Parts: sequence; structure tokens; C-alpha cells
Amino acid sequence: MSALDDMALSDEALEAWMAVKTNPRPLVRTVSALDGFVTAAVTGPRFADPQDWMCPVMGLPRDVLAKGSATDHAVFASLARIHNRINETLFDRPQDYAPRFTTKPSGGIDPRPWCQGFYAAINLNIKRWKRLLDLKNPNHGLLLPILIYCVDKKGRPVLGKPRAGPETAHFIEHEAYKDIALVVPALRELHQSPTTTSSDRRRRTNQRAT
Repeated sequence: MSALDDMALSDEALEAWMAVKTNPRPLVRTVSALDGFVTAAVTGPRFADPQDWMCPVMGLPRDVLAKGSATDHAVFASLARIHNRINETLFDRPQDYAPRFTTKPSGGIDPRPWCQGFYAAINLNIKRWKRLLDLKNPNHGLLLPILIYCVDKKGRPVLGKPRAGPETAHFIEHEAYKDIALVVPALRELHQSPTTTSSDRRRRTNQRAT
């Protein structure tokens, strides 16, 4: 076990903490949404500093490592562990990447919390995502399997109201999310810096996360 694993909370404990955290509240409330958020941070345009997303997503102060409580440190370690798992999977085994979707009470996959978490990360770094959100961008389609499940602050579908009909409803409920595991590695590849080697990127990212 690594030092991160020793410090980190279980998924159940982390989700319970997120559910009640206030002042400031986390940007996400479930492990699935957190997985989506971190995936966007790993695969999207870079933040200037990892703490620019790691602290807001959990509602932690920027000086958490120096002045935070033992619980704060455990939460931060949990977040770093999730980050490193996603980053290492996409680097070493992108074909094995799988989003952590939730399950509906009635059974079946519910991709919405994961996608909403991804969308929350986009909004936190909206200026740098804006280009890919442009409908005229040839790579905009990579976001469609994710955005189709997202709503804005007013609860409106991000992609607009879907076309009425059973075929559309079936596609959204049972098919569209299956492409997310395919577009995530493509998004990461799209946002890689051409001036930095993969090994350098991985080493620097892991060092900052831990």
C-alpha cells in the first residue's frame, strides 16, 4: 500500500463527507461525480496549478496541506489517489479506462452524476474549454456523449431539449453513454502538449497530485 492509500478515506466515507460538507461546499457530492470531475481535469486543458481544481472541487482551502485538519488531509489524499488512478490508467492502459457510473435504483447504468461532475470541471476552467465547446470545432463531437446528460444551473439541458420520441429516449438511456469510455482517451490525447514528453507529463502530474 502507498502512503496515499494509508491516508485516504474509503469511497463510502468520502461520499458521506462530501454529502454534508459546507462553507464552502464541494462542487460535487458523490464519488461518481468526483470521478467525472477528475477525469475532466486529467483529460482537458491544463489548470495553471493542480490546486486550482483540487481544492475547489472538495471545498478545501488552498493552504490545506499546511493548515488543514487530519480529515482534510485524508480527503485530499483520497482525491489525489483518484487522480493518479485515472491518470495512470489513461497513460498506461487507455483501452481499460472505464468511467465510474452509478446504478439506478431500478437497475441499469446512470451516467448523469459522472457527466455532471465532468461538466462542473469544464465550468471551473471555462475559458480554456470554450474552444472545444464551439459547435464549429471539428472536435466538439467528443463532448457530445457527455454533454447530452448535463444540465446547466437552471436545470436546462446543455445541448437543448432532445428530440421527442421513443428512439431518442432509448438512445439517451441505453446507448449514448457507452461512447464516453472511447472519447475520454481521445480528449486526453487532444489536450497533450506537443512540447512535453509523456514521461515528463506523467511524472510532474503525479508529483503535484501527491
